[in-house]
Amino acid sequence: MSAPITAAAIISFSERLQEVSAAFYRALGEAYPAQGGAFGGYAQRCERDRVQIVRTYRETVTDALETNYSFEGLVVPEGLLGVAVPAGDWKAALGQALALEGGVAAFYEEVAARGEGLLATIPRAYRRVAARRRAQEAELRALPSA
Repeated sequence: MSAPITAAAIISFSERLQEVSAAFYRALGEAYPAQGGAFGGYAQRCERDRVQIVRTYRETVTDALETNYSFEGLVVPEGLLGVAVPAGDWKAALGQALALEGGVAAFYEEVAARGEGLLATIPRAYRRVAARRRAQEAELRALPSA
C-alpha cells in the first residue's frame, strides 16, 4: 500500500499539468492554424487555471494543515505530462487533445471528490477547472475529425 499523496504534491503535479497542457495547445495552434484561435484560448485558460489552483492552495492551506491534508489511494496520472502534437496528422492530434482533456478532467474530479471532507475551497477550485476541461473536451469533439 502506498503512502497518501499530500496536497502539496497534488498542487505541484496540477501546476505542471496545466503548464504542459498550455504548451500542448500553443503547439497545436501552430501546427493546425485553422483552429489556432481556439487552441490559443485553451492555452490561456490552462494558464489562468494554473494560477487559480495554486492561489487557492496558498490562500487555504497552512503548514499546520498540510500534515492532515492528503489523498489516500489517489494515483497521479503521470502519463498526461507526456502529451505531444503529432505532426501532420489532424485526427491523431485531435485524439491527443481529447485524451488530455478527459484525463485532466477525470483527475481533477477525483481530487475534488477525495478532498471534499478536508477543505471546501480546494475541491471547489478543482471542480471549476474540471468543468472547464470537460467543456473544452466537448468543444474538441465538435471539431471536424478530417
